[in-house]
Amino acid sequence: MDIILQQWLPVAISIIIAFTAAVLIGRERRARQALEMKFAAIETVLKNSRLQHESLTKQLNELRTGSLGMSDKLVDLIEQIERVEIRQNEIAMNDSGGRLYSRTSKMVELGADVNELMKECDLPKAEAELLLSLQKSMPQHYRR
Repeated sequence: MDIILQQWLPVAISIIIAFTAAVLIGRERRARQALEMKFAAIETVLKNSRLQHESLTKQLNELRTGSLGMSDKLVDLIEQIERVEIRQNEIAMNDSGGRLYSRTSKMVELGADVNELMKECDLPKAEAELLLSLQKSMPQHYRR
């Protein structure tokens, strides 16, 4: 029996070692496949993140360009408004009689006569009569 044991013991140990090696190799392959799948998923996420980053960078650049354009337009509009204000002030300074005539026109609309125009607006009689006749001869839709 010792002989059978001596002959078969190395074979049995070899079979056990081979079986254990096969099981360990199988586990290692499954673990490697799981890692490869995780790696592939991570690569996909990374690729999508890069694409999204590029898209967001492009959108940011477009917004930056648009805001710079709007800023330039606003500066132009501000300069234009300032020129208009300056021009309005110049016109207002040069048109001191314009207010008087608009006040006179309003008084005529409200029914003032020549004497009231002369007294309230400090106008000569001929000018008051002229303004009164002009205002009355204008069609209703042209009056202010």
